[in-house]
Amino acid sequence: MVSYRDTVCLAPLRHIYRGKCGLDVEVTLMLEGFPLVSRFSVPFADIDMLHHVNNVAYIRWAEMMRAEYFARVMGEAIDGNHGMIQANISFTYEKQLAYREKIAVGCKVSRMGTKSWDFCYEVWSETFSHRAAHGTTAVVAFDFEAQKSIVVPESWRAAIAKFESGPQILFH
Repeated sequence: MVSYRDTVCLAPLRHIYRGKCGLDVEVTLMLEGFPLVSRFSVPFADIDMLHHVNNVAYIRWAEMMRAEYFARVMGEAIDGNHGMIQANISFTYEKQLAYREKIAVGCKVSRMGTKSWDFCYEVWSETFSHRAAHGTTAVVAFDFEAQKSIVVPESWRAAIAKFESGPQILFH
């Protein structure tokens, strides 16, 4: 059985449009449904000796998105008494990315649990109009003072729901 969590980042959204000549055209929508997006060129520091982006760079980009999401949405300092800790990460690499390639990275919340939630990420090549990678991280709400997990605060749930249903935000 495939769960919602397993399918959230599985495939890019595709829509069929009827063209002017009556022909159906399939269009892939890049980062449709992702409320937070960052666009940049691949920096030289992220290239490895095989002349493509090192797999660790994708993880750093996901961490950058997760931290930005927390700062924008939760209304608390990421280094405050309450925050999140990462419990799991999974990334699937589909296409190589190269130095100076224009890319876009999207982030959204794909699952909410009692004490944890999942972030979903997609990395797209804007240069070549294809998805290069997708991944998921599970994070746990955490009380750093008490050193224990906590129930996700209602204020966070409400802020996430509002942000997820709002317009897409681009940050640099």
